[in-house]
This record gives sequence, C-alpha cells and structure tokens, in this order.
Amino acid sequence: MNIAIVDIGSNAIKYKIFDSKFNLVEYYRHPLRLGRDVFSNGYLEQNTINEVIQLLEKYLNIFIEKEIVEHHFIATSALRDCKNSRELLSLLKDKNISVRIISGDTEAALLAEYNKNIKNSAVIDIGGGSVEVCINSENKIYTKSFQLGAVRLLNMSPDSKIAALNEFKFWLSQFSNINHIYGLGGNLRALMQVNALESVMDASNFKHHVDKYLKVPEEELVSKHNIPKDRIDIIPEALNLYQLIINQLQSMKIENTFWSISDGLVKKIVKGQL
Repeated sequence: MNIAIVDIGSNAIKYKIFDSKFNLVEYYRHPLRLGRDVFSNGYLEQNTINEVIQLLEKYLNIFIEKEIVEHHFIATSALRDCKNSRELLSLLKDKNISVRIISGDTEAALLAEYNKNIKNSAVIDIGGGSVEVCINSENKIYTKSFQLGAVRLLNMSPDSKIAALNEFKFWLSQFSNINHIYGLGGNLRALMQVNALESVMDASNFKHHVDKYLKVPEEELVSKHNIPKDRIDIIPEALNLYQLIINQLQSMKIENTFWSISDGLVKKIVKGQL
C-alpha cells in the first residue's frame, strides 16, 4: 500500500509517494512561495491562501485517483510563523484536508534517519524559512533548527542577519572534523548541475564551483541547466550558508542527496512515532 507525504514549505509545496518498503514512487514540486508573504508581512495574503487551498485540493484528488488512502499534509517554517495559519487550516479542514505543523526541533530530529549510522557526518537541510542540522559526532547525535532559511534571509535586515548567522556559527563551533556533509534539496543540486559534477565534491573546491555558478547568466541557468526559476534568487544565500558550514566543521566532502524530511516522516508515521 502506498503512502503520500505533502511537504508544505516556505518556497514550494511538494509531495512524495512511497511504496510499502519506503521506496520513492513519485515526486512533484510546485513553486508556491509562502515565505514571501510570511517573512515580510507576518501573514498570508488572501490570494496566497486561495492558491494553497487550490493546490492541496489538487493533490488530494490525485491521491484519491491513485487510491492512496494514507496521505499526510505536513507544514514547516512558513506556517509555523504565520499569524493567520489557523484560518488557513480551518478552511482546509472544510475540504477534508488536515494539516499538521511540525516544530523546527521535530524537523531537525527527522534528519537523524539519514546519518545516525554515519560517523562524523552532518546532514544539512536549507529550506526557505529555516535551516535544520543533524550532526553525528563520534556516533553522538546533535540536532537543531535555525531561523536562517534562504527566503527568510532575503527579507532580513542586515543586523538581524548578522546576529542569526553568529548564533549559527557559535553552535557549529562545538564540532570539528565532521568529515562529510550531506546537503538536501535543490540548492546544492543546482551548483552540481552547473559544474557538471556528480553527487560528491571536495569541500576545498566549493568556493571555486560557487564562483563559476555565480558567473552564469540567469537565462542560461534556466534554459541550459534546468534550474527552477523560482530558486534563482535564493541559491546564492544557500551557497553562502554551505560555505560557512564547511568552514566551521572543517569538512572534506560535501554530497547532494534527494532524500528529504518526507523520507524521514514516512518511516516515523508508519511506525507510529510521530
């Protein structure tokens, strides 16, 4: 029996469908930037609310058509911070869509499903609204969520940004020799695509690859390298964060993975642990 997980993020709303063995069957991403409203105004505009409802109804109908009985709608940073999230959730409930907003700590803890058995590694999830980190240091697990998502950073004042980054660096400074970083999602994948790299690169070459990426015109990023247009403005913010993390953790390798919190969620849900 298949199970569907909908990830309502700050920059996009995605779903993954898994089979009974947790293998990915289908993936779909729709660029709807909730963070544009929330991180600038604190709430969702009515037009955005209407778009969310229309999109999630579409997803629900897809699941019904595919006879997927078990489906879960999970929201993260944007709806955590949204002043009118209750209004949205109430309207969705009228459409038989129940959305669960998870905390940043819960989101970060899910990352341990990926690297709990990979000694001296870090999993980094740079989302639109927050950054989640899971560090395996000598087989001890440390997780934390930070208000440093790439969309949020675009809307931060310079002073707030400096303060948030300093807090992040201070937390990371307790770790060293975290040899391997696993970066989730499309921001790191974009860097790999432009530089014609496989999924792993030497961390010492990271800045060189970033410099090359930043020289590519936007039109070429979209047409030649298939970078989603809605990611173009946030990728530089994400790459700066990756460089900071590499420097702080003294990492040697950085690897991109298509694994996401949805992969962690589906296992927790099936086991009744969430």
